[in-house]
Amino acid sequence: MDPDPTLDALGLPHEKNASAEEEAWGVYADKIGNIDSEEMQRRISEYKQAGTICLNTAEYKESAHFKANAHVSLYEIHNLHNGKQPACWWPASPQTSARRPLAGLKVVDLTRIIAAPAVTRGLADLGASVMRVTAGHVPDMSSLHLDLNWGKWNTHLDFRQEHDCEKMRALILDADVVVTGYRPGVLDKYGFGVEDMLALTWGRERGLIVVRENSYGWNGEWKDRSGWEQIADAVCGVSLEYGRAMGREEPVTPVVPNSDYCTGVAGKDVRINASRTDRNCCCVDI
Repeated sequence: MDPDPTLDALGLPHEKNASAEEEAWGVYADKIGNIDSEEMQRRISEYKQAGTICLNTAEYKESAHFKANAHVSLYEIHNLHNGKQPACWWPASPQTSARRPLAGLKVVDLTRIIAAPAVTRGLADLGASVMRVTAGHVPDMSSLHLDLNWGKWNTHLDFRQEHDCEKMRALILDADVVVTGYRPGVLDKYGFGVEDMLALTWGRERGLIVVRENSYGWNGEWKDRSGWEQIADAVCGVSLEYGRAMGREEPVTPVVPNSDYCTGVAGKDVRINASRTDRNCCCVDI
């Protein structure tokens, strides 16, 4: 969505005229064809862009990153006990019904792109009041807002501005759930890491559920890398198997965001599971 960092990583100019389509993409093919895959991955990581070496399933399972995450199923729930806040359900709402079982639940949606917004889209479908917080200077997939913003409130907040941070803190104080979709450490520098948000709400009667989605998971040496579905599909062997299913002995990245939406379904279910009455505060890692 913002090509400039990738162009910088490749050593290409931000602007270049081309007389034909082949000439336009040929510049990238020529450049990347002369860069070793390990060096390419190093450059992409350095510029905090999404990119990976395509592995088969066996290679991925041999990686240190897989072994660091092998104990995790679809998600992890970390119970954070706080004696000041006894476990409870969200306040009763006259709008709650079999068709809207989550009515009365307030969710702050601090997400981008597809996977994490799909989590909160599912919560909105079930009746929760979802406030999606984005920033005007941060690129997003606006073409998907018709789907992934369905049933949500929306606002722009710039965390580089203290008055917007104050608004965010007020939203968290009023929320039952916060869902985030940023790499580890990104929100911490603005005072919105998991511990920050939990500490903010520890003075009230009810606890807080924080749900975090990250492409590479929350353990292992690759957890700080940028990524999205196509990157995850490539690194764990899905792309290679997809290509083989098409009769090719080369990886083919699925064009539809199946893994993203599956993450959304899993995230919706685990968020409901995390609300069981034996928990007052918890962090859910997807």
